[in-house]
Amino acid sequence: MRKVTLAAVLLLAPAARPDTVNFELNGHLYTKYMYQNDSSQGCLSISNPFWVDNIQGHNGACTEFELNIKGRVSDKVSAGVRLQSRWGAIWQDWWENGDLKPGVQDTSGESLGMNHAQYIKLRGAFIRLAPPIPTVSWVTLGSTDFSMWNEWTIGKARYIDRDNGDGVFVEGNLLPNKMLSYTTGAMALPKLWAGPGWQTGLKDNDPLAALYGTDWAFAAKLDSRPRSDLRLRLIGTLVKDWEADRNSPFLTGPASAARGANHSVALATRFRGANATVDGTWSPPARDWVQVSGLVAYSSNYVNPDYATNLVRNGQGFSPVLFKTDCPQSGCTPQDLANGLGNPVSSNDFAGTLLFEFFDPFKTGFSAKLQLFDIGAEYNAIMGSRREADVLITDGIIAGGFTRGGQLPTLNIANEFQDFDEPWYESCIGWRGATAILEYGSGSFKSTLEGTYIGYNTNTGVDEFGVPVQRDVTNQYPNFLYTNGFTDTTAFTADADYANVYDRGKDPRSVYAQYQDRHTVVAVLTAQYQVPGIRGTPTLNVKAKYVNDYDGRRQDRRDDDYRGKEYLGLAAVSVQPTNELKLTVGHELSYWDEAARDGSEQAGFYGSKTVRNTSHLGVTYAFGGALFSYTLEYFNKYLRRDQRAYYDMEWNVWRAKGTFEVGW
Repeated sequence: MRKVTLAAVLLLAPAARPDTVNFELNGHLYTKYMYQNDSSQGCLSISNPFWVDNIQGHNGACTEFELNIKGRVSDKVSAGVRLQSRWGAIWQDWWENGDLKPGVQDTSGESLGMNHAQYIKLRGAFIRLAPPIPTVSWVTLGSTDFSMWNEWTIGKARYIDRDNGDGVFVEGNLLPNKMLSYTTGAMALPKLWAGPGWQTGLKDNDPLAALYGTDWAFAAKLDSRPRSDLRLRLIGTLVKDWEADRNSPFLTGPASAARGANHSVALATRFRGANATVDGTWSPPARDWVQVSGLVAYSSNYVNPDYATNLVRNGQGFSPVLFKTDCPQSGCTPQDLANGLGNPVSSNDFAGTLLFEFFDPFKTGFSAKLQLFDIGAEYNAIMGSRREADVLITDGIIAGGFTRGGQLPTLNIANEFQDFDEPWYESCIGWRGATAILEYGSGSFKSTLEGTYIGYNTNTGVDEFGVPVQRDVTNQYPNFLYTNGFTDTTAFTADADYANVYDRGKDPRSVYAQYQDRHTVVAVLTAQYQVPGIRGTPTLNVKAKYVNDYDGRRQDRRDDDYRGKEYLGLAAVSVQPTNELKLTVGHELSYWDEAARDGSEQAGFYGSKTVRNTSHLGVTYAFGGALFSYTLEYFNKYLRRDQRAYYDMEWNVWRAKGTFEVGW
């Protein structure tokens, strides 16, 4: 019967043409060269500092290959797949095949694990079809990058996960002329990073969780253009992490009918995350020099402590979610909280942004942007964008001269598996304030001036009796161990203490502190000038940045007040002597003056000063479809501290990254 049915289907189906017109094939070969004056080996600046891995290293050359295949089955059906080599083996490692032998002394050289085996992995497999169903335009099954939602709900997957996510998606129109379109999706959750403890069910990582095959995220989007100058969008998402109900009769004893053990297992919620946004953009045609866009967002996150270990209490404050309970409002004491008492409750909050953009309204070369933002202290998008996106227009606190940065509304920031020349991201949960940017352009000259004020919804304040309010960072609010002072991404590496690498590379995800009374001012000036009449048209770039970050901590004392001032200056010149070759050289100077940076409420606080000089050389060369790039960087950094706190430290680091790639 199966053979007869298959034969009938093949006879009735439209025949696919057997020639190469139905196929699109392209390949990409990428090689990276890394150097740093240290003793590490590998091709990745920063791996995951939590795992004991052999991925990170600064000295080596590595190659990877990908092959993309897309097939046109018919006018209504297409499919595609990407074959990608696994990255990790360096050129000097001739024999690696991934035969990891844990606990065994292995002298074969084949002991680095499958992440060094260079096998070919199936990625990016999808089928896309346009079925004859009213209102349905497309149905997609398989891989996607999740870019159909937004940064506040379910964000576009970062590059290393770009097509690892899979799901089923339906797109269509409810009204003609795209007056109202929709997209719905059901997406399989990643077993890593998308829940409490950065996982959805790994018993070796969390004894309370072992099931990840049932975990899904659901989303729906309505997109409307009621007028040519107005766009409105509504997005709602639900993340559902299930575990097997440990009280199910089938799991608690013999499979007897008398016990009700009927070979079925109920599911219990381990984590539930809901996010919703309404956003819109208005561009009046009569005034094409102005555009207004805004967004309102809501989040709700619930953790079941019966199936999720509390990493705020048991993991030194490392958690991408709050473990919120109805304590202390119900009268629980700190000891009750430490014993896990109190009922778990959802962590709910709102967020909003409003952006005004003026595009040279007076025809004088001046443009302006003004953004207002207010992000709740407990807003959190567990599946929101973790990198490679930015929801605020400010340069932010973390960005430098040669280092870039951005802000995202999640505790799940991913500043790992990256190289030293890639941007860093900071969580903007709790930020409220405004950014004003004035832009001027005339001929070959362009300049921007930014002013930003940030207040914090996470400030603890005082109660009605004037007593400082203490946030529970021991049991409920994650603080990632270190919450104070500037983060130096230039000197951040993952070969020392996780949270505060070399004492100035603390993880920028810290949002909550035991006591906080904080505000921040950011001022940034940039200028760019193309020098005319010189071969290669040199472009001069300068940047000056000032950050004043104040945290009064406990308001009943002044000896603990943190005051951090950062002064940054950058000058660089780029020249393109030929169409194929571009050169960039520059220097950056940073000075940090931090009062009460080191120490604790119990032991007291001490100040420090930091000076960092960074020199930079960049080369890119394109020839016949091949692209070569090279970055050479040297930085010297000197950290002076109060000897009662820590010792002084110095860095003299040379590092380089070269890439050679070709696509066809």
